[in-house]
Amino acid sequence: MSPITIRDVAKRAEVSIKTVSRVLNQEAYVKEETRAKVEDVIQELRYVASLSARRLASGQSFTIGLIVYNASWHYLHNVQKGVMETAQAHGYNVLLHPCDITIPQEIQKVLDLVHQRQVDGLIFTPPADNASALIEELKNLDVPFNRLSPTDRKSPLPYVATTDKQGAFDMTKYLIGLGHQRIGFVYGPKEQRAPHDRFSGYRQAISEANIGFEENLIVYGDDHFQSGLQAATSLLAVNSRPSAIFCNNDEMAAGAISAVFESGMRVPEDVAIAGFDNTPLAKQIYPPLTTIEQPIFQMAEVATKHLFKIINGDDLENLHVEIPTKLIIRKSTGFQR
Repeated sequence: MSPITIRDVAKRAEVSIKTVSRVLNQEAYVKEETRAKVEDVIQELRYVASLSARRLASGQSFTIGLIVYNASWHYLHNVQKGVMETAQAHGYNVLLHPCDITIPQEIQKVLDLVHQRQVDGLIFTPPADNASALIEELKNLDVPFNRLSPTDRKSPLPYVATTDKQGAFDMTKYLIGLGHQRIGFVYGPKEQRAPHDRFSGYRQAISEANIGFEENLIVYGDDHFQSGLQAATSLLAVNSRPSAIFCNNDEMAAGAISAVFESGMRVPEDVAIAGFDNTPLAKQIYPPLTTIEQPIFQMAEVATKHLFKIINGDDLENLHVEIPTKLIIRKSTGFQR
């Protein structure tokens, strides 16, 4: 028995091959009645479109590129999950493409993906979007792309982010409410926008509580475990050490917890530790981590859905989307002091 083809579907549904292709690709401008009829025939005939046939019929690759650079594993895991699940639901594959944006040859490799039609669109994770020349070139080439938590939020280019400043404000205010007067802050990578917004939220809460800002309670990390350990070790050596440490992400907060225990102290009895992101790691370490839930999966999901709208030529209701954060309280911060 010969395999069912797209021609068989078109003939049974009494539509053109192009219409079947549009339904398969979830394109707009197909009447709902026609779409339903084609989908019924596809199910009836048990037609499965091969990727090569879809590519040949449409001139598309049915692949999107996820561009990453120096992201923590836990953050990237959630981004990948959100992008891949959404892409697969749309019949697309995902190409994970690391790109060191400081190397021109690496940037050219991303452009090669576009010129060779290996991808139909791109999603950038921070700080990969900082490659301004690449972004400008993609814009000039009219290549569909979307950005997660980008540094540049003034341009009319699409992005999906979260309320980083508000989240950090909420966390710092919570720690102050527990009785903490000296709160250390472990900054994230300076080349990203989110750490600056989180630091701004921290400073606002400190200011509103009239505690007084102390420069020596601010240290810098790179969002990885080892830098969190080193940063917290440095803070614990400060005269009149902090009673709480708020880290830019969960991975550095895990490092900070290790630093406290290595120093012979306890969490949270001697030093409270808080993070940001609410990755699975936050529940896996001991004590479980108080953190700010950054809806990474949801952000990736929305960014991918919007990318497909751009690919299909549909208008976006909102070019810029911010999804709220949420305070998650666990044992690493203890109770009222």
